[in-house]
Amino acid sequence: MLYIEKCITNINKNMKKKHLSSRGKIWAMLAFIAGSLMFTSCAQDGFDDETWKSDVTNSTLSSPSVSDITITASADGSKTEISWPVVYGAGGYICSVYDVTDAANPVAVDSVENELIDGCSLAVTREEDKNYMFSIKTAGNEELNNTEAATATEVTFTSFTETFMTIPAGSDLTEWFAANPVPVDSVGVELCYDLEAGGSYTMSGAVDFYNHQVTLRTTSPSNPAKITFSGTDVSFKTATAMTLKYLDIDCSASTDALIELTDSLDSSIQGIQSGTQAYYDITGNIVINGCDIEGVNGRLIYDGNIKYCVNNVIINNSTVHLTTTSDFSSAAVIHFRSGFADNLTIQNSTFWNTGDSDVSYFVQYSNSCRNDRGGYASNSVNYYNCTFYKVAYSGQWGNYSGFAGRSTSYWNMTYCIFVDCGSGQIARRFLAGRTNQSTATFRSNTYMYDGAFVDQSGYDNSGTAIEEDPGFADPTNGDFTVSNATHISAGAGDPRWLE
Repeated sequence: MLYIEKCITNINKNMKKKHLSSRGKIWAMLAFIAGSLMFTSCAQDGFDDETWKSDVTNSTLSSPSVSDITITASADGSKTEISWPVVYGAGGYICSVYDVTDAANPVAVDSVENELIDGCSLAVTREEDKNYMFSIKTAGNEELNNTEAATATEVTFTSFTETFMTIPAGSDLTEWFAANPVPVDSVGVELCYDLEAGGSYTMSGAVDFYNHQVTLRTTSPSNPAKITFSGTDVSFKTATAMTLKYLDIDCSASTDALIELTDSLDSSIQGIQSGTQAYYDITGNIVINGCDIEGVNGRLIYDGNIKYCVNNVIINNSTVHLTTTSDFSSAAVIHFRSGFADNLTIQNSTFWNTGDSDVSYFVQYSNSCRNDRGGYASNSVNYYNCTFYKVAYSGQWGNYSGFAGRSTSYWNMTYCIFVDCGSGQIARRFLAGRTNQSTATFRSNTYMYDGAFVDQSGYDNSGTAIEEDPGFADPTNGDFTVSNATHISAGAGDPRWLE
């Protein structure tokens, strides 16, 4: 092993000293050398330890080929790891990594742009649902009179989950899934159905994915497909995890929930998490991400009055325009009449209502629901960086007394703006009526009701509430751009209105 280590020392002397994860690269190179024995000339060609050099001289070098570049995600998915074979006689590699999700405006990842790398690998930040491009050009070596490669090699890659099928623009999704049912042998496998960027679609009736885990998405976040509900009883139904991602959805023709847990019950999931409680357990996530949802006349998510327990409900980076009718005055936007979501997280999103009526609750669970009865060690309700306007104006923000006062219930409400919501009693109802909760975290929220700021003491005891009018630009028409300097400085509310 000693001769291998000496070879690495001499190779590094021929390269410029800019390092990314140099220790890891040395070991990667060590493994390469040990496996291929490509550098044994260091011990065999008559050069001593101080004078060995590559025998590639006076040459124009080539960049690594596409087929020789390896791109993988790290074990936790947070990094992209890129590696390539050594080019003998090189003075390093000029590398760039770009986020090209918006193809017209590429952004260097971790500032890696025309960086001289002196090893054969690098690692950069990896984000979900992004398109990337890696560029590598072999650098010259003046000492060996080698000239840099004439061209760079470019490789595109993505962090999107692999597409299962693409649905043609112009389709009625109800008819399309009837003609192209989800494969019966795909239970337990996530299937991603892509809609064409900028495409228009309709839905004339409910689509029930039953026990098949489906993601319906546009792969271009900046150019989402539009789905228009064309019937009164239209919804997405499921008995397992599902995701709606990067979609514009017009629900205004329908009175059903956007997402409804199906009444086609799957007995195989009953009690698998909760044991004796006999919930129908959805152990994965129900997700709305990057969606603009228009015309929700009643509920957004509904359990169908069936005893479901969902591990996680996540709404992220979305807008939801409620147009509540009087038929739903006793309902909730997120309504579990017989079950509950063990963890609810809403972040970077906006909800507002311009309907002729209003719901009684923003979130309602069955009062018998508790995390231990669902088979979980804890539960949480989380609001981060959201804007809410005239939602449950004369109602209650939350109704889930089974969570109240429990040491295993966690509550997080940070950097949110509430204007004319929940009778002004946001923090109280958020905590299910229990004061001074040790498991609660509040920070920099605004609780404004009928032009005044409602005292939330005993519930939000953080002393950080922003008691200033956020100065929305045109809330009636859905423009919640903030003009107040304090909110802007704090980064309070949905970030889309602070840009």
